[in-house]
Amino acid sequence: MSQVLKEVEKAISKLGLSNSVSLLVDEDGFLYKELISHFVEGGDRRWWWEAFLQPSESLNSSDPKGFERLPELVPDPKEIVWFVVEDHHLAYYPIFEASTEAAVQVIGECFAFEYYLVPKDKSWLLCETHHNQIIGVGKQVVAEIELRNN
Repeated sequence: MSQVLKEVEKAISKLGLSNSVSLLVDEDGFLYKELISHFVEGGDRRWWWEAFLQPSESLNSSDPKGFERLPELVPDPKEIVWFVVEDHHLAYYPIFEASTEAAVQVIGECFAFEYYLVPKDKSWLLCETHHNQIIGVGKQVVAEIELRNN
């Protein structure tokens, strides 16, 4: 098991979120590949945010706690979404099911890593980069980011 996945699973346990955050079994990378096909130009790459297929908008954060703003950017912070954890040591990034609120709690317990939040209808995507930048794709989250940038 990779260090990132261990850290995330440790945080889930520590926070008592085992019933709220669950790792999907995606051994063949079916969902992972589906998300890449839907959001990323040119196929698999380490940093999806380098080549989104759809227009995106970004929100810069001066501190490493930009993730705390995620609930205000999504349409429903309680909705169960896919929480994709970037981990280049694995064949496919681990994908969890969690609400944005639960994902924020997990992220706050871990060392820094990049991640993506995607609703099951794939209507939007939010991620945070190693540059402390939150990037959104999809009309709903792009509009929320634009509001905060103005």
